Amino acid sequence: MNVKKIRSMKALKFLGLLISAMIIATASAALYDYMYLDATVSVQGIYLKWVNGTDGGEAGTSISGLTATLATLKGPPNGTRVYPDPVRLNNTETSSKTFNITVSAVSGDTANMSSIIVRIYNMTDSASVANVTVWNGTKGTGVTGLTIGAEEEWRFQWEITWKAIAIVGDEVTANLKLEVPTA
Repeated sequence: MNVKKIRSMKALKFLGLLISAMIIATASAALYDYMYLDATVSVQGIYLKWVNGTDGGEAGTSISGLTATLATLKGPPNGTRVYPDPVRLNNTETSSKTFNITVSAVSGDTANMSSIIVRIYNMTDSASVANVTVWNGTKGTGVTGLTIGAEEEWRFQWEITWKAIAIVGDEVTANLKLEVPTA
């Protein structure tokens, strides 16, 4: 075979592949109609807000928007420490708000922890509102259907009890979530 004939055959094969590719591309091409969705998103007013309690400094309370963090809660081994007022919940609205508290997670040295109880009290009359078992050998479930009155403020008292086997450096992290319906 001569070189010219080989080049012609290669060119024909390439041309055939090129035509096949164009046919496939044309057959698989689709037509599209475009639709659009425009949205305007604004900030909603939040009527429940965290407020520093009188024990906020000792408890390491910091508040950033919708999140309150208690960073320095402590308790002795084989004993209970009570923080009567590390953080408060305030309803700034002129109507009552109903919400749930769930215990999202409890992690860390839980084998050395006896219990974590959060007792909620109304600041107006010191009445007990609810008790939330955060930890008592297992993760607690929380409390549902709590209703805070218009312009009321509640304090969240934390009671921390470590087992006798707890040592300095043991640490437990507890995550609570308030579920507040928007309607």
